Amino acid sequence: MKIGFDMHSLSGISQGTKTYTLQLVNSLLKIDDRNNYFLYYTGEREPIERQFPQQNVSLKKIVPHQRILRIPVSFPIKLVLDGVDLFHCQYMGPVFSPKPYVVSIHDIIHEYMPELYPEKLRFFMSAFYPLSAKRAASVITISENSKRDLMNHYGLSEDKVVVTYIGVSDDFYPVKERERIDNALAKYGIKDNYILYIGRLEPRKNIPVLIRAFHDLKAEKGIKEKLVIGGSKYFKYEEIFNTIKELNISDQVIYTDSIEDSDLPLIYNGASMFVYPSVAEGFGLPPLEAMACGTPVISTNASSIPEVVGDAGILTQPGDTKELAKAIYNVLSNKNLRKRLAQKGPERAKLFTWEKTAKETLEIYNRLNNGKRSRRTGIGGLF
Repeated sequence: MKIGFDMHSLSGISQGTKTYTLQLVNSLLKIDDRNNYFLYYTGEREPIERQFPQQNVSLKKIVPHQRILRIPVSFPIKLVLDGVDLFHCQYMGPVFSPKPYVVSIHDIIHEYMPELYPEKLRFFMSAFYPLSAKRAASVITISENSKRDLMNHYGLSEDKVVVTYIGVSDDFYPVKERERIDNALAKYGIKDNYILYIGRLEPRKNIPVLIRAFHDLKAEKGIKEKLVIGGSKYFKYEEIFNTIKELNISDQVIYTDSIEDSDLPLIYNGASMFVYPSVAEGFGLPPLEAMACGTPVISTNASSIPEVVGDAGILTQPGDTKELAKAIYNVLSNKNLRKRLAQKGPERAKLFTWEKTAKETLEIYNRLNNGKRSRRTGIGGLF
């Protein structure tokens, strides 16, 4: 079987879709040497060649980068020319596709929390996501919560939407060598004990609530930790920095911008705890990465996050500053609680592996391909 895969996200900013694409394809290639993979990229060829040197890989440049032409025009042509049997894309597939495709849609939060997204992007997603989902042979999503949303909002049948939980990379584990951690921290100007947040800077992550809880603990409990915020600026991030300035705690907050992938596990390991106050997630990878490192995790009981964290972290009501502050202080002041969370985190994280994700994804490919062979008229009947 010739399997096409849309790799355009590897040329974008560091985010969940990029991690998903890179880790899934790598894991598929580790377990599958029978099928041929056509990887369609939009950036530079050399980095892709280094990452995917396998014999059953064909690298294919696709232009233009702009999705408005690449998805509806370029992909249908390339899929036919390359003789691809099945295509796997992210969020959006061709409106008219000569080949069957699987689409991964991690979440549709924009459908019920539109205020958390830029207006143009929201309009684009609302127009094309449901169309892609309905035309796809199968829809992959990454949590039961997202599956329910897809069924409820887009009217998809239960058997069409398949949940494949994403995994956590083997790079995330408890590090014992303090020198390695300290060397990484020094690169970002981190010297003291700290509370950590990692993720894009956008309203959905609810970072001002964390900042206010941190300020209250400084004022009322005199905690010594600093707050480290790591992640790229994305949308309406100004409130974050305005809140820091308003509370006059600029000297207590360290903003690192994006953290290098090689340093990220060490930054997790060095933290007193990881706090992720998000109001909605398709999955919530950063809490899982932190748990894998043995770092105590505090997050929220919103959307899919309880599916990921389980009882290995503390879950609070999103937007409740007092409850969040109380949870942070409990972890800081209770040695037994910290120890319990540090033990439970890595055990919980073992349930989520990219190998498992790849095996479940490959099962979907095989099922669709077998269905194609069983139909005289071909898989076009799936549309």
